[in-house]
Parts: sequence; C-alpha cells; structure tokens
Amino acid sequence: METRLEVLLREPNPLFTRWLERWLREAERREQKSQFKLRQALESLKSYPLPLSSGRDCSILRGFGGTLCQLIDEELRHHRSVQLVPQEAEAQERYEQQVQAVIRKVQEKQLEHQTRQNKSDRPRKPTKKDLAELAALEERERVVEMQPGRFQLLLLVDTQETSGKNKRVLDQTRSYLESLGARHEVRRLTIGDFLWVAQDQEGNELVLPYIVERKRMDDLASSIRDGRFHEQKHRLQHCGLQHIIYLVEDYGDNEQLGLPLDSLQQALTNAKVQAGVRVVRTANHFRSMSYLAGMSRSLGQIFAGKKLHSVDRGALDKSTCLLTHSDLGLLKFRALYEDSAKNAQLTVREVFVQQLLQLHSLSLERAMAIVERYPTPRCLLDAYAECADQKQARLLLSGITCGPLERPLGDKISQCLHEFYSTHFR
Repeated sequence: METRLEVLLREPNPLFTRWLERWLREAERREQKSQFKLRQALESLKSYPLPLSSGRDCSILRGFGGTLCQLIDEELRHHRSVQLVPQEAEAQERYEQQVQAVIRKVQEKQLEHQTRQNKSDRPRKPTKKDLAELAALEERERVVEMQPGRFQLLLLVDTQETSGKNKRVLDQTRSYLESLGARHEVRRLTIGDFLWVAQDQEGNELVLPYIVERKRMDDLASSIRDGRFHEQKHRLQHCGLQHIIYLVEDYGDNEQLGLPLDSLQQALTNAKVQAGVRVVRTANHFRSMSYLAGMSRSLGQIFAGKKLHSVDRGALDKSTCLLTHSDLGLLKFRALYEDSAKNAQLTVREVFVQQLLQLHSLSLERAMAIVERYPTPRCLLDAYAECADQKQARLLLSGITCGPLERPLGDKISQCLHEFYSTHFR
C-alpha cells in the first residue's frame, strides 16, 4: 500500500483569488447574473490545493468557463508586464524554494516506503475482526430453508415497548401478552415495534412480511410536530416488509393531544391512502395486545403449511411472498436488523429525503417529488445557480407536482426551501 503525503498550501493562487474577489464585488454591486458563476468559481479556486499558472489551467475547476479563463489570461499578461518590486520578487523566490523543498521531501518518503515494502512482502495474517466480518458475510449469504411443520412463529417486541418513559411505571406489554397466550420475545428492533419471525430448531429466523408500529394518540401528535412521523413512515416503506400496520391507541378522550383530532385523523388517512399503510384503532393498551395475540394465532394458521426460504432484499418483490403460494421467500432477521439500522449506510438521495422531511410543511410525497427532479442537494444548488435572477430561483420548485391529485408545491414552500439552502450552503 502506497504512502501518500498530503501537501496543503495556505494560498496556492493568491493573484487569481484577488482578481476573482474584485470581479465578484463589481458584479454584486451592478447586480449582474455573472455573480453566481463568479462565486462558484471563487469557491472552487479556494478549495483547489495546487498552484495554477494560467487561466487555461483553471478550466478544470467548476465555474470556470472560456470567457472567465480568457479574462484571467489577459489580467495575467498585464500583471507580468509590470516589473515586480523587490519584496514581491523575494517572496516569489521564497515560495519557489518552499515548493522545491516539499518535492524533495515527497521523493524521500516514497523511496523510504518502497524500501520497507521490498523488505516485507509477506501476506498479512487476518485479524479477529476480519474473520468475524467474513463469518458474518458467509452467514448472510447462506440460504435457509424451512419445511412445513418444522418451524414455529415468534412475536418479537422491541425493548422500548417493555418500559414506559417513567422508569417507576412498568409497561404492561409483556404481562398482557403472557395472559393472552402469545408466544413472544423482547428484543431490540431497528425498525418497527412488533414483528413476527419463523424460527426453526437450528435457530434460523425468517421475518414474516408484517410489521407493526404502535402509537398512542398523544405520541402520534408529537411525532407529526417534530417530523418523526414522516421519517418513520419512509423507513417502514423501504424496510422490505410488505404489510405495514399502524396500531393507534386512544389517549383517554383524545383531548389535550397538542394537535387537533381532525389533523391526526387526516394524517392517518393520508398514510392509508397514499402509502398503503393499514391503520388499526384500539381503545387502550390491552386491546392493542389482544389484536397482536389474534394476529399471532392467524399467522400461525396461515403459515403452518408453507415452505419458507431466505431471499436477499434486492431480490424481494411482491410476487416473492404471496400468501397463496406454498413456497414463500422471506428476509432473514439479521439482514433486516442490519439494513434497517438508523446508522446504516444511506445513499445521498436517501439522506436528502430525510433532510427534507425535517422541514416544516414537507410531507413524504412532497419530498419524494423534489428528489425525483433533483436527486441530490448539489443538483438543487446547481439549478439555483443557473437561474437568471433571485425571483426565478425562489420560485424554482413551485411548479413541481406531487400526490394523486398532482398538486403543485406552491410559492411558499419553494421560497422557504430556497432561503434554507441559499443561507446554509453559501
């Protein structure tokens, strides 16, 4: 493995930087459109770590078009025609000496590394971490098959469901399930509050295509206010399980919830119609556990005569797990656990969606419509930079349609998003 020595100069291109800053100030004073490209070019130049000798060399950087490169070359020729004062000549000489010293140091490091590599060409012995990662990969790729009658169903309960927010008051989840005869186990889940697994005698576990998110009405209102509701719904839709159930409990007379009851009912209706979520309303906690116990009995009857086998999430689709089939493809619990972890690696597109969901008035449908047009924040910022003026930039997103009725986002949301991204990324 080569050793790289990173050399960072404080200001590799001071002349070009000073000229761009002057041109940018003039463009801003005159409110010219060129200010956006100049600002982009200046940021690229300040981020570039190596010296550039001409405007043509600058063409590799973002924001430097043919006109700007030609302007730099003309300014450079004029600058060279003026005789350097002694201080500048001396500073230039010191700078060149420093660059040559750095080059010699890099060459010495490369020679030293090559000498060490020639002395030790033995293959590296795998560490315990390497062996553990290899074993985990082999376990994940191993195909699991379960024959009819050779497995039993188990209801998994998230650890957060076994105790209330007040440590002195224990939640009744376990005691209710035990009294109702539902076979269950408390375990940390990275997605949802309840789900069912098929477990064989060897300890293999396949996840049934049902997942339950339990919410009390006051918790539902709180999650809508702080944006967790849309973020959770988005994660549930992309976890790989087909049937998503929202188990919603009444909170007394559903008063003092923090949001109007009509708003909560509308949010549940939207989830049901637009996202295909099944909403189940119960009167209290005991009724919720009764529903889960009944689900356990029903699923036990449905899956008793099925043959089950494991599939990867990438190969999973709706046709893989139709209950009318005798052979069903299911996800492994370990794969679901790791892929659904909040700290799992996300694509830029997925992070962009989650970021948008934290903004006020942006539902999942609106966020997905924006990301469909602009997959990353960089694409959105580039689109803002290409706008003719600030008014066009503020209204850039207003015409994007979303939802079954294809309603536009509107001017207000478009202006809020422009203000947010133009304030935090410049």
